[in-house]
Amino acid sequence: MQPVHLGIRILATMEMRPENVAESGRLAPSAGRYGIRRCRDALIQFIALAGLPLMSCAADGPWSASIGATTDYVFRGVSQTYDSGALQLGANYQTPQGWFAGTWASNVDPYPFGATAIELDLYTGIRRPLGDDVNATVTYTHYQYLDDRRPARYDYDEFALSASYLDELIATVSYQPNYTVYSDLGFAQRRPSLAYELGGRWPLPKGFALTAGAGYYDLHRLFGVGYWAGDAGAQYIYRSVTLDLVRFFADSTVNRLYEDASANGTWVLSAVYRF
Repeated sequence: MQPVHLGIRILATMEMRPENVAESGRLAPSAGRYGIRRCRDALIQFIALAGLPLMSCAADGPWSASIGATTDYVFRGVSQTYDSGALQLGANYQTPQGWFAGTWASNVDPYPFGATAIELDLYTGIRRPLGDDVNATVTYTHYQYLDDRRPARYDYDEFALSASYLDELIATVSYQPNYTVYSDLGFAQRRPSLAYELGGRWPLPKGFALTAGAGYYDLHRLFGVGYWAGDAGAQYIYRSVTLDLVRFFADSTVNRLYEDASANGTWVLSAVYRF
């Protein structure tokens, strides 16, 4: 299955194989720009160190990896780079029995006001067939933020259950028991949240495809609200390179929560090289 852009990036990577600066103040714009450059430089170094060994062993079978760039890193209807670009790296190991583990990294500029960091996701799980056309996947993910200057810790965990049909339609329910996030409605620390997502990919001739997804994100235990977000786009695959052009949508609650970080109406171009 190709990537679904709402929040299912880890499952998509596996299946692709062959917030608040200082909760009391703002960073100056120049500091934010410097932090973005610093985090991108660190991520480039991470890619150089981690990517070269993976390239030498990816062809052996169980290993796969990806290096990508995007004009805006959007996750569940919210820009994680505040309308700026991101460099991203993923690596995955999968056994013939369906067990998998891996990591995914991106520079982020989380809402609000330029508190730059590197997001590093560590995940593991199992994918098993339920029939000829249906698969089920259980995934545990730990989200952590490196080089994060915010005084609070924003690391959290997620447990997800997914079902996919023909690897073209995927439904996911995920639970975050200890989500920490800042918004215009307040600061929530280590509280539970839920996400319900549905995504699809429809292949077309000559390597093209249409993609779409929608999700509902239950933040009632954090801020007393929930919101809807979605996306629709086109995809082109040539050998190991995937290009995506996607338009994102989010309801007005996202703007209430995160102001300009809402991805509603945002067009995003992404390129990923998989090996």
